[in-house]
Amino acid sequence: MTFVEPFPDELLSSWLARARPNRNALNEPLHSAYRNSAGQWRHPDVHPTKSMIAELAANTGIAPIQIAELGLCYRYPRIYPDFVAWRYVPSNQPDRACEPALTLRIAWCSRCLAEDYAAGRAAYVRADWAMAAGGFCSQHRWPLIDRCITCGNAHWAMKRSLQGPPRMCCTHCRRGLERAHPKALELEPAAQPIWIMIAAFEAALRGALTGKVPDQFRFNDTSASQLLEETSTICILLAKARSRLGLRDGLFDRFATPALTIGHLCPDEPSSEMPLALASPSLRRCLIAICAAILDPDYGATGLSQSELVVDIWARIVGSIALQHFIQDRLVCSSMLKSKLEAARHRNEQLDRMSSLRNASNTYKSLFRGAA
Repeated sequence: MTFVEPFPDELLSSWLARARPNRNALNEPLHSAYRNSAGQWRHPDVHPTKSMIAELAANTGIAPIQIAELGLCYRYPRIYPDFVAWRYVPSNQPDRACEPALTLRIAWCSRCLAEDYAAGRAAYVRADWAMAAGGFCSQHRWPLIDRCITCGNAHWAMKRSLQGPPRMCCTHCRRGLERAHPKALELEPAAQPIWIMIAAFEAALRGALTGKVPDQFRFNDTSASQLLEETSTICILLAKARSRLGLRDGLFDRFATPALTIGHLCPDEPSSEMPLALASPSLRRCLIAICAAILDPDYGATGLSQSELVVDIWARIVGSIALQHFIQDRLVCSSMLKSKLEAARHRNEQLDRMSSLRNASNTYKSLFRGAA
């Protein structure tokens, strides 16, 4: 095997693809998704096995710890499937023999790839590009995309050239993926405050995935696990809300601005099982923005703020029973979020009473006019 040093922030499969120039590491048995002894799906990019790490270390001369650190579970010890970007639901039902094997949904930052190309460095996949905890590049605060900006194809490959370093290229039109999205360039001057605000919340999520306690000036009395659970639960309850689709669609429309969808008309329908994990980058940014508007006090006037608080709209969408269960779960809901939700519920109850009074008054006036 050709000796290739991994980059510190590289994804394991990306390093294997560079280390084996004539083979596709993503399709090799060594790097295929597998089920553990409990029948649960595992992916080597997320949970590389000790035997795999030892074999790679023996064949490449790279230290085992250096290889192990390319796996997402080593970077983010608290990672679980909801915060990994998947193309399919990672089912843990062994009897579903016909289901497709797990595949990561890789997005990319065109500015990172452009810097690789300009420096004469081989293009490589950053580990964070396989995370569902972010829709922006952590370095450039630049929106991630997962389709070729020329032809819309979602498939790519590393292409080698005699005149330059390997590049990530579209398999359909063969163009390099380091070119910036024209819509993102157009939107950047006005949208940058929004991108910075949401990227800061994504950084807090990544910190929580490492076990770091969130900044208590922003997330008072909130633990790392609570911040993760709150974000995941807010997205799941929002996706599962079916009784008030009009209200839910209105909330999505409020956040599905060009600044977050980067030119797409509207986000996809969120999965009720794993909304963040299965979302496209555009929908992911919308979902994370909604969570930031509810959880992060630093989420200020970013152009997405309107008269009614997002937490009030979300509380009405999910319903009183689901909201009560969420508030009562002390392992999931922090005291700060509990106070926000109880205040939102109180405001919504007042709104409902006022609406009932208006309806009763209109009915009475209608009857009075009819009698006259």
